[in-house]
Amino acid sequence: MASLFSSLTAFLSPIDKSLSARIALNESQRNGRNPLFWLANVGAHLGDSLLWLGITALLWRKAGDDPARKGLLGGWMAAFAGAVAVTLFIKRIFRRPRPGTGNLLYGPGADQHSFPSGHGARVGVILVWAEALWPGAGWLAPFIGLWIGWARVAMGIHYAGDVLFGVLLGWGVGRVAKRSVKREP
Repeated sequence: MASLFSSLTAFLSPIDKSLSARIALNESQRNGRNPLFWLANVGAHLGDSLLWLGITALLWRKAGDDPARKGLLGGWMAAFAGAVAVTLFIKRIFRRPRPGTGNLLYGPGADQHSFPSGHGARVGVILVWAEALWPGAGWLAPFIGLWIGWARVAMGIHYAGDVLFGVLLGWGVGRVAKRSVKREP
């Protein structure tokens, strides 16, 4: 099994790096006067944990005394926590270096590793829960998710495969959490 995984990784890694290099902003695009830089810079942080913690707090406050709504929010929070835990666990195993040369906001610890993308995992959770939490506006989630994913690669923070695997991971954790919420009485 380890041999198969190593072979698969050896095959996919050059493809992932090549695709990511094509998506990444070039040096002339990485200055404050270029609109793509600002679009990527904002998008790269739309999946930040603190932002979604704040959004969750606002949703919790808005839910008031509605137990069904609070139950949904509990599942949403469990999905986020689960996605973070699984992502950090996998990062400690693979320890894939980030593609960019700058540290940005990333320092020592699990977040110095690229695979899988924690922002991608949060996008996966958002894709599962968006319509339940924002009825009528959930259709925006895929567009926001694409923006975040593109931006993480464009800024040189992740490889495309990191983001894709992160989204799939978050989607899976989000689905498990959502099913468990629906089973409660």
